[in-house]
Amino acid sequence: MSSISQVRSRSSLPPNISADARRGIFRGSGTMKTSFVIGLRPRLDTAFMPTEKLSTMAGQNTGNLVYAHAICRQLPDHALVLDIGAPPEQMNRAGHIGVIQGANQLGAHFSHHGQAGRFGQLDIKLVAIGLGAQSVSQDVLPKLPSSAVDWVRRIAERAPGAGPNIAVRGEFTVKVLEHYGLADRAEIVGCPSLFLNPNPRLGWEIARNQRAPRRVAVAAGHASWHHLASIEASLARLVTQTRGSYIGQHGVNMIALTRGDAAQMAVEDLRSCRDYICPSMDISDFISWSRRYGNVFFDVSAWIEHCRRFDFVVGTRIHGIVVALQAGVPALCIAHDSRTLELCQTMKVPHVRAEDVNDGIACDDLHALADFDPDEFDENRRNLCRRYTAFLRNNSLNPATWLEKLGNA
Repeated sequence: MSSISQVRSRSSLPPNISADARRGIFRGSGTMKTSFVIGLRPRLDTAFMPTEKLSTMAGQNTGNLVYAHAICRQLPDHALVLDIGAPPEQMNRAGHIGVIQGANQLGAHFSHHGQAGRFGQLDIKLVAIGLGAQSVSQDVLPKLPSSAVDWVRRIAERAPGAGPNIAVRGEFTVKVLEHYGLADRAEIVGCPSLFLNPNPRLGWEIARNQRAPRRVAVAAGHASWHHLASIEASLARLVTQTRGSYIGQHGVNMIALTRGDAAQMAVEDLRSCRDYICPSMDISDFISWSRRYGNVFFDVSAWIEHCRRFDFVVGTRIHGIVVALQAGVPALCIAHDSRTLELCQTMKVPHVRAEDVNDGIACDDLHALADFDPDEFDENRRNLCRRYTAFLRNNSLNPATWLEKLGNA
C-alpha cells in the first residue's frame, strides 16, 4: 500500500485516498499534520469471499466495522487505513499521526505483546479512539497482562499534544487505567458510533417512532454464551412471531449461520447454534429458519438501512443496538458484562441487565424495558460530541464539519 511520504504530487496520490484527504494533504499553510487510521477497513467487499476470511477481516465481530466506519467518516482528512499489525516502518511513512481504532482491548483476554513492541519503534504520534475495558462486571477490575499496560503506555507517550490522547468508553475504563497509573491520558467520549447520524434531535426521532412492535430485529448473541441461552431463545421467538430479522455479528459460526451457510456448517457447530437459538427445532427446520430470518452486514450503511424496516431492535450486542438507534429505531441492549453496561451508561442507550430478564423477553415487554428519555439522550449526545471534537482538535486532528455542528447544535 502506498504511503503519504511516497507521494509528492496530486497525480501520484493512491486512488483510495478520498477527495477530502486530497484537499487536506495539500493545504497551503504547511502546518497540517497528515493522519491515517490504524485498524479495520470500514467496509468489506464480500460477495465472493469465504465466510472464514470475512470473519477474520472483521476481527471476528462485524460490530467492529461500526466504529471503524464512524471514525473514518468523522476524520475526512485521513489518508488511508493500515492494519494494526502493519510493520513500524510502514506506519512511520504513512503520516504524522496514527489514529487507532480502540475496542475492548483492556482485559485479561487480550495480548498486546507484538503490538507493544511494534509501537515502541514508532517515530510518529498516536491517538486512540474508543478504547474500553472488559470484565465480568464493573465490580471486578480486569488483571491486564503486562504487555497490555506497555501497549497503552506506548500510546500515551506519543500524544500529539499536552492533553489526553486516549478516548475511552466510560468511567469503568478510566478506573482500570487509573489502577495502572495511566488515567491522565484518558478522556471519556463513549463510542464514535453514537455520532453517525448528524441529526441533533435523534432522540426525538427515536421517540416518534415508538409504536407497538409488529416487526422485531434481534442483534444476535454468541452461541458460546450458554448463560444467556434462555434470553436468546426468547429473542429468536420474537423474530419468528413478528417475521423479523436475526442479525449475526460475533463468531464465525454465527456469521456463517446468518449469511446463509447453515447447510455447509459442520454438524456439531450447527447443532450448537440450534441449541442456543431455537432449541426445540430439528436441524432441517433450523436451517430453513436461518435462511428465512438470518442477516449479516459488512457494510454499515446497508446495516442501518436494514434496521429502518423494523419497529424495534433488541439484543446483547451493543453495536447492533447503536446501529438501530442511529437509524432512528427504538432499541434495547441486554447488558451482560462490564463493556456493554459501560457503553450503555455513558451513551444513555436504553438497556436492561441480563440477570433481570433471565427468563426471557416477550414482545409486550420491549417498550416498558426500554425506558427512554429523548431529551436526556440528545443532551448527553451533544455533550459527548463536543468533548469528542475538542479531543480531536487538541490532538491535531480535524473533525468533519457536520460532526462539529452536531456538538454545537
